[in-house]
Amino acid sequence: MVDKGAFLAHFEKYLADLLSDDKSVLSEVARYCALDGGKRVRPVCVYLGALAAGGNCGEKELLALAAGVELVHCYSLVHDDLPCMDDGAIRRGKPSAHIAFGETNAVLGGDALLSYAFDHLAKKSAEFGAGFALAAAQISSAAVDMAHGQALELAGIKDAREYLDMCAKKTGALILGALRAGAIAAGAEKNALENIDEYGKAVGLCFQLSDDLIDGDGAVPLIGEETVRAKLENQRLRAEFAARDFDPSLTAFVNTIANRTM
Repeated sequence: MVDKGAFLAHFEKYLADLLSDDKSVLSEVARYCALDGGKRVRPVCVYLGALAAGGNCGEKELLALAAGVELVHCYSLVHDDLPCMDDGAIRRGKPSAHIAFGETNAVLGGDALLSYAFDHLAKKSAEFGAGFALAAAQISSAAVDMAHGQALELAGIKDAREYLDMCAKKTGALILGALRAGAIAAGAEKNALENIDEYGKAVGLCFQLSDDLIDGDGAVPLIGEETVRAKLENQRLRAEFAARDFDPSLTAFVNTIANRTM
């Protein structure tokens, strides 16, 4: 496998080439929302999942999976920012899609991003075969869980248990799905996949809890900053233990997620 830096560079070109520039408004919304950089956490997770399984996978397969999962993620951000959801005006330092293009175009642009994702994964499944299709299925299942998580949040969270359940779906499912997709594409054995599952669940919670500490919302007003920090450290250690037999990059990654400040 190429190193992570090279993979991400190749990914950016792959994603730009994938999203057509046909001058339609939906194409413009999709490119505006997906080609603005972002953290690319989920594409990295595809890469790390394959690395954990031994890296026995072609880069083209991993790029296709990474593009699929990132398009799903970008669709979720567009819809999450809508006035009927979280009503966010700024995303990644610029106006959210509904501010830049209007609410109707944002809804349709999000729909297009999700459709692009599964259209691409279906076509690549036909090209690469059953193993790739099984890996791609991890992303589609995660997208369903993510929608359920958003619904739980909008319904109202009453306690810490409900909050962690919501996080595991809304944030954690796509991170876990990306790791599983990369691992399955690389031919992960059963024991390795079980450890990747444990690692992915912990990383997903680390990501959300670190977000809450940065923004001062979510779990912070619910259970207090000190308790959130303790839970974050517990999940970081859980991820480290699950990754003990994997490439050190997986341990470095969860430490970066847990200790980030932005």
